[in-house]
Amino acid sequence: MTEETFEPGGRVRARDDELHHDESPLAALRDRILAPDALAEGPVRFLLISGARDDESWGLIGAFWLSIDGGRGGFLVAPGSIWPGSEMVRNVRGALARGWTHEQIYRYWQAQVGAAGSIMIDPQQHADTMFQVARRVGAL
Repeated sequence: MTEETFEPGGRVRARDDELHHDESPLAALRDRILAPDALAEGPVRFLLISGARDDESWGLIGAFWLSIDGGRGGFLVAPGSIWPGSEMVRNVRGALARGWTHEQIYRYWQAQVGAAGSIMIDPQQHADTMFQVARRVGAL
């Protein structure tokens, strides 16, 4: 029997030990960014993504990022947006599994700037390092 915690809005939160199972929607978030790793990447371009957060308020979900050479990228999840952010991470991982490159994924979302369904995508920005992007989304 699975032990669950109910949250406001009728949501169910899994136990922490369940969050590390590969079938969990949060399994993609196991690898945390460490400051030394974040400092090592740069310069980068990024797109801030806003939408409904875990507490159902509107705010920053995270950022799609891409190295300037287009070889590396991903989605950086903002704290307080673990559920919607994990869906973005799953989107990136699914696209990579289907043969898309990081640059193709980034360009797809870049073409959606503005209101895109239930999210808002800000125009592209640049940062000297990933550390700056991670600080911008509150991941450090």
